[in-house]
Amino acid sequence: MDDWPDEAPEDQRPRRAGEIGPNELFEALRALAGFNDNPFLVIQGQQLALVDNLLNGMEERALRGMADDEKPMTQRALLGALSPMWIYAAYELLRTWRQRCEEIIRLAASGGFDLKAQHLERETNYHHHDRELRAEQLRTARDNPEIVQRMKDDLTRTEIGFTIIEFIRVALAKHEVSSKAKNKPIAFAPGLALPDRYTGSMVYELSNGGSIIGFHSRRDLAETIRGFPTAPIPSKEDLDGFREYLRPPEVG
Repeated sequence: MDDWPDEAPEDQRPRRAGEIGPNELFEALRALAGFNDNPFLVIQGQQLALVDNLLNGMEERALRGMADDEKPMTQRALLGALSPMWIYAAYELLRTWRQRCEEIIRLAASGGFDLKAQHLERETNYHHHDRELRAEQLRTARDNPEIVQRMKDDLTRTEIGFTIIEFIRVALAKHEVSSKAKNKPIAFAPGLALPDRYTGSMVYELSNGGSIIGFHSRRDLAETIRGFPTAPIPSKEDLDGFREYLRPPEVG
């Protein structure tokens, strides 16, 4: 298991923790269309970044301890426990942001901004700040079509990265392969993770039936989020090829 995953060329090895700016992940999230307009998403994004910084340091210390005669088993156990929690949180935050964007895009297509905003602002016997905020955001999107286009672009540019996070999250949380099939395949060794030899970050499998189709560390997923603002927008052919790559086998 010492050679898992395969040796990477030096110019392809990931950054050390000290090379990662403490605000990079948070600023990348804030750059996504519509994200920075919601203070609750911003708070959760900041929390995700803070925990990422904490795990970066833990991973670095675990990495340094791998050469010791007594391996840092306690540190590794903590990383094994906390890394899935971070992945769950990253997935849910991105899922919520994507859901908000998808709703705005649908309303832009149907012309339903005002009706939805009025529904959110209907009179209640209590003050609901978030409903009022969302109604205001809907009207802002109605009056600024460029926001809707930015959301479309950002949903597309983040789809591959988000889907990888989702794939790993489903395997960890449900012991299933992420799929729309009614009978979802059982994940191969769900939760199995070993430390990356370059970062100390826990590495997870992407399994498809009996085949392992890829490896991604928690650090890889965080770096993917950090790269969202500058990621190219994939073509339809790129996305189709990616979905085929992840497609699980038919299960009878």
